[in-house]
Amino acid sequence: MKSPLFQRVFWSAHERGADLTRAFAAYAVTRVAFAVFVWLTGHHYDCGRAGCLDRGFVPNNFLLNGLFQWDALHYWQLIRRGYYVGENYDTTAPFFPGFPMLAWLVGRLFGASLVGGIVLNHLCSIAGAFGIARLSRHLGIGENVDEGSRSAVARDSTLFWLASPLTIFFCVFLSESLFASLSVFVMLGIVTRRYWMVLVAGVLLTCTRNSGIFVIACAALLAFERRHEFRLSSRGWVALALTPIGLLAFMLYEQLKLGDPLAWVHDQVRWNRFLTTPWRTVADAWYGIPPLNERKVDAMYPTQELLALAITAPLFLLRGRLRIPWSILVLGIGEWMIPLLSHALFSASRYQAGNLYFALAIPAVLANRPTLRALCWMLFGMVIAWYLSTFPFGVWAS
Repeated sequence: MKSPLFQRVFWSAHERGADLTRAFAAYAVTRVAFAVFVWLTGHHYDCGRAGCLDRGFVPNNFLLNGLFQWDALHYWQLIRRGYYVGENYDTTAPFFPGFPMLAWLVGRLFGASLVGGIVLNHLCSIAGAFGIARLSRHLGIGENVDEGSRSAVARDSTLFWLASPLTIFFCVFLSESLFASLSVFVMLGIVTRRYWMVLVAGVLLTCTRNSGIFVIACAALLAFERRHEFRLSSRGWVALALTPIGLLAFMLYEQLKLGDPLAWVHDQVRWNRFLTTPWRTVADAWYGIPPLNERKVDAMYPTQELLALAITAPLFLLRGRLRIPWSILVLGIGEWMIPLLSHALFSASRYQAGNLYFALAIPAVLANRPTLRALCWMLFGMVIAWYLSTFPFGVWAS
């Protein structure tokens, strides 16, 4: 008869193996689906805005060119030219070095930084999908505490992490996938008391985005909130305290290079990005609800963003029932509000792509409700079908 210790170790290894296998499988299926989606929409892209400089990487290949969207050009310029302040959109000052630095490093293995960045993002997608499942298990997320319920939530967390429409941002040459996975592993390092993980992921996090500081603050809140379950030693608190080094090093470099440690803040004013109130952001970005027979992106983006926020907002009321820590809820609210406070409603979806609260709350709601889960995925399929029906118009994809 096997000892209880052996059974626990065996079951833990079995759990990890199942979570990792599921992450790879869900990754393969969802990336193929996204590839078809990007290829279709790439056929009829049309953009006349000043910021539409992101379609010149592989202009004759709709699939490959689809991997380099939005701010990809800026990150590529940062790798090639370093930090500089140019005219209008020709500047790299607002962009943090974490992603381009690692893209360049991984690119050394493949002979090209562009390839390195894509490989990095796909690896981070898998790592984040695995990590979110482990985090949901360790935190005991879900309405029920039995093993079957915890496994169901872990399974659906992985699926939501990779299949949510917003995670299309994980596929392209941007920092979203890296930032999201680092956020997961900072939290996972806290609950498993792996302080090296907290330190490494935390430093990389704060030099990848300024909102990494907010993630670190929520990680500290999680450590305090669950102190009776997994008490951090002094080494753990030191590791947390050292994580802002990434942001401080970036500011010091911009001081030396550009003569302004806050150039990443000041340069964004030219892009209409500045601290303000959420209602001003919505008022300034609102163009009205687009008619169904039109595909005008200026009206469609704000409508989509606000509908997404409105639909997911009620989940905030389920925190206690779903056994989600206050720290994760605060992180969810923060990632919801940061774009609105920055006069940047269009960026809300990219923040939401790696929102840990929704990645835990939505699966916890659906895990033990097969009918509701089937209905939600059916509605998701209908949304994708509607998007694909805009194939002849194409301009929404800008």
